[in-house]
Amino acid sequence: MPDKERTEMARKLYTTEELAARFRCTPHCVTDWIRKGCPTGAGRVKLPARKLGRRWFATEEDVLLFEHRSRPSHDGRPDLELDDE
Repeated sequence: MPDKERTEMARKLYTTEELAARFRCTPHCVTDWIRKGCPTGAGRVKLPARKLGRRWFATEEDVLLFEHRSRPSHDGRPDLELDDE
């Protein structure tokens, strides 16, 4: 990936609300992925994010990394919902 594309991708910051819309879940669920991780067959995978003030933000690169890591090695996608603990 060229440096210019990587720089532009890293500039966009997504809020938990934007990520919730992208993954069709709640902002609370996204916050759980950041703090506790998303359950997968190989264990929990955390969504890399940064806290700026009182809100969490993730870059496009963070989101792509999370999507790649949370995919199972077999066909299909994992259940991205966390159980309330």
